[in-house]
This record gives sequence, structure tokens and C-alpha cells, in this order.
Amino acid sequence: MYSIEVVNMKQTKKQIVVRAYTPIAKPHNVSIQKNSTMLLLGEISYESGSKAFNTKLYYIKGVRGMLRHAAMSLAQDCGIEVCHSSEKTELKDGTQLVPSGFHPLGSCDPPCILRRIFGTFREESSISVLVDPIASIKHKEYTTELPAQKVHIATENRIALTYDRTAIQDFRESYFSGYFNFVIDITNLTDDEIKFIVESLLYIETLGSGKNAGYGYIKILEVEIQNVHVLRNITMDNGVYKIIEEIEVKPILLENIEEWRNAYMRENLIKIEQQHST
Repeated sequence: MYSIEVVNMKQTKKQIVVRAYTPIAKPHNVSIQKNSTMLLLGEISYESGSKAFNTKLYYIKGVRGMLRHAAMSLAQDCGIEVCHSSEKTELKDGTQLVPSGFHPLGSCDPPCILRRIFGTFREESSISVLVDPIASIKHKEYTTELPAQKVHIATENRIALTYDRTAIQDFRESYFSGYFNFVIDITNLTDDEIKFIVESLLYIETLGSGKNAGYGYIKILEVEIQNVHVLRNITMDNGVYKIIEEIEVKPILLENIEEWRNAYMRENLIKIEQQHST
């Protein structure tokens, strides 16, 4: 007969919790023939009142990319040269891939602030972006054992017609609308890098495709910066070992969030002066 000692695990991490809203977005993950839909994860059951219901879970893809593009826009606005998303500088036909104000991904030495945070194709990112699945839940009050964010999800069959009403495209698209949260794990970032990420949230505008048609508008509503202390214990319950988790959350207050901007702009100006003097 085996016995187990009472053990526990302690963990401390830092995170940014972001609450956002979109009137309509289509973060497409899967393209099958003519259909472009969100990635289906499976089904969950939930209860409302005394009745049980089933609904489908979907994944919102592209949130980390959305944050990275916002960080690129912030860096460009401040005159800080950072990594572009491409390792190549141009295509075979001579088309330039890296615009002014950026350098090819991973080519900087020492690494720029964007590379230190988001990594490259060969270097691990210092952050992780977590998004609980979304589900179309019609009831105002409900309970569920698994995490699911309540939004409205719709699928539309679309037909594009020519002037003589001949169908030239027949396809299906999925959308979602509502409030949703995402979490950025910033445990491995320095204070300056945290400030950079926080200010990058101001530059978030769209998620997914269809921007020119009005899709994907994102409004950031609330931002919380947290110290999270986690304690996990193994306990016995009716002959079964279970893991019990206790979580303590404390807010983190950033002093002078403009410090990183001033520091990096001074650094950038020094480099420019050095280049002009040589």
C-alpha cells in the first residue's frame, strides 16, 4: 500500500488582465474549402436554473499578434527602431518587406525591446498571452465547471453576385460579439518592459480580418496589473487525492509609466547623434 505525504507548491507570478469589447470580430482560424470559421474546441455543459444545456467552445486566435502589432506601433510612434515580423528584407522581385523604422526580425545586437519581449522564430517569447475559450450562452445567469467567456457567436452564409446577379463566390464566415478578457503573463519582464507592454495596450485597434469593412474593432475597457500568489495542496477526499488551489491577488502600481519612453527616446537620440558624427 502506497502512502503520500501532504505536500504543497508555492508560485508567484505577475500578470496583466485586460477586459475588452468588440461589436463584431472575425478571428478566423480554420479555412475549409470556401468556409472560414473560428476554431471549434469542443462542447461544454452549463446549468441555468434547474436545467442543463450544451454549447460549443471556440478559440479566439490572434490576440498575441494583436498585442505585438500594437507594440510595433508604439515603438514607431516613439522613434524606437525594433524588429519587424519578417526575417527577410525583400522578395525576389525586389519588393521591400521591412519598412522604415524597423529592422529584420532577430537582426538586432543587442536585442531590441520588442525582441526581448516577443522573441523570434528561434527565440522563446518572454510573455505568454492566455485567452479562455468563448461560447454562445443565451442565459443571463448560469454556472459551468469549465472556464468559458459568454459572447454572441454567429455564422453567416454569404454569396457575392455580379451585376447580372450571377454568383461568383459562395462562402461562410463566423463572427463573435461581446466582452472578453485576456491575460498577459509578465513574470519574466523587467519594469521597463512591463511599462512598454502596458502602454502598448493604448495602440490596440483591431482583431482579425475585415478591418476595411468595419470588422474587428476592439475597445480596451480595463487593465489590471497583478501579483498572483498561488498555493496548491494535495488532499484526500472520499478516498481520492485532489489538488486544492488557493490564489491571492494583489495589485501592482507602476510609478511614472513614462520612464521607459523617456529612457529609450534618449538612447535613440544618442545613437542618431553618434551616427551623424561619424
